[in-house]
Amino acid sequence: MLKSTYGSLIIKKDTIIYHATDEEITYKPEKKLLYTIFHPSEWVGYDSEYIVRIQLKRDIEVLFFITGFRKHYILSNQEEKKSPIFLEKLMEENLDGWLASIENRSHVEVAIMNDQNIFEVISFEPLRKNWRNGNCLGGIPECKNWGTVYPISSRSLPVVLYLNEKYRRIIAEYIQYGLDSKYPFEYVFQVILENAQI
Repeated sequence: MLKSTYGSLIIKKDTIIYHATDEEITYKPEKKLLYTIFHPSEWVGYDSEYIVRIQLKRDIEVLFFITGFRKHYILSNQEEKKSPIFLEKLMEENLDGWLASIENRSHVEVAIMNDQNIFEVISFEPLRKNWRNGNCLGGIPECKNWGTVYPISSRSLPVVLYLNEKYRRIIAEYIQYGLDSKYPFEYVFQVILENAQI
């Protein structure tokens, strides 16, 4: 059972998540999953020209598919999540998708079932990069400025994490690592955990 091994994450109704793309979005029922992010700056490709705002129609429960951390890097089983059998297992456990790292980097994605009863597209627009990554200006560390164009919904609609003890411990260590970091809240997963119910 995936849920008892890893845990799950509840993302609340009305949460806005984002899908980066190079083409106008149309509903494609043959696509089983829609890959989304909590903030466009977290998209690894950075070359997408458009952003789609997606609003959840109901609370969703996704598999917490993070296996560990190495400093700020978030680790997930990349091969397993690409398997067609994995999707079947998610459906057997009534999960709406999964939260995992993007290629074991510092960013997370939420893959949700491509079901119009779960979400609706509320806008499709050219991507406006109005955020600034954390860096050192004049010898003074500056935290990431997430900008105002793409709010991170978990700040007003906190996520709920149901984790077994092993993952509670590693999440606590990850939170502490972020707080002790030169640039706290540099990654969206750190922002999500700031007020998450665990």
